[in-house]
Amino acid sequence: MASLRQVATLAGVSPATVSRVLNGHPHVSPDMRRRVEETMQRVGYVAARPRGNRSTSRVVALLVPNVSSPFYCAVLMGVEQEAFARGYDLVLYTTEGRSQQNVAERVLQANQVAGLVVITPRHGEEDALTRTEGGPPMVVVDHRSAGSRYPHVGVDNLRGAHRAVQYLLSKGYESIGLITGPASIQSAVDRIRGARLALQEAGRELSPELVWEGDFTQPTGYRLVAERLISGEKLPRALFCANDLMAMGAVTALHEHGLSVPGDVAVMGFDDLPLAATAVPPLTTVRQPIAEMGAIAFRMVVRLAAGEQLETERVLLDTQLVERGSA
Repeated sequence: MASLRQVATLAGVSPATVSRVLNGHPHVSPDMRRRVEETMQRVGYVAARPRGNRSTSRVVALLVPNVSSPFYCAVLMGVEQEAFARGYDLVLYTTEGRSQQNVAERVLQANQVAGLVVITPRHGEEDALTRTEGGPPMVVVDHRSAGSRYPHVGVDNLRGAHRAVQYLLSKGYESIGLITGPASIQSAVDRIRGARLALQEAGRELSPELVWEGDFTQPTGYRLVAERLISGEKLPRALFCANDLMAMGAVTALHEHGLSVPGDVAVMGFDDLPLAATAVPPLTTVRQPIAEMGAIAFRMVVRLAAGEQLETERVLLDTQLVERGSA
């Protein structure tokens, strides 16, 4: 029997378009609808389930803020590989620059969707996605709003940051600064807590003037360091950055101002993106199993859609320190 993906290929459309035709979605042109229906008839395609019964659907929706972040792409890769291995199709939605409510309505209109994997939702997004009674099961990856009742897959951010700062202390760095993620994101808050705990255990306090709030982007890591260098402000001996992108931005700023890494300032990241190993110098970082988080979230959604009970609704994976040349 032909699959939904095969129908899409033969009709020259996306799997999402085939799904919309199956669900009677209004935003499909008559010509495209006719083409898809003729293709389904020609190959003998039979929908995986009756309308309204999610338990036998072979389509999972994936919601991601954007596809420009290497972190999001790594999670996406884990979801896609697991879906392909299990014979599922994915429908991808991005929420950047869009109304969360509009995205939620689009997803919930797609009765063919068995469930949703949501990567780093913005505050309130979980509620917007599940306002409809009997909506599809949802699993959140990386960050969830405080008090969220939805299953979650992430890493132990507190322990990972604690491990990072312990490492910097063991290397003899006397002053350690932090470039954090947004204070509104729980994973960023947990990394600050972990860093502060490591310092307290060593009999030190985290100086407020050495905590600089970032947004997980490379330009911000660059700007936060460059501004202080231009103003003549003394930098700490080491910087722990809440992700690799900000760490690489910080390294660029230091190099441009004639400082060496780690000779003048050591820099450490968090994530272990593929870019980290090829940075100059290669980035010392905390590795989190990014693709594995996506794969686990997908498996959880499929089990929930089939009516199974999860052994746990909070999966917390461990991190690993990766020592390279930047710290």
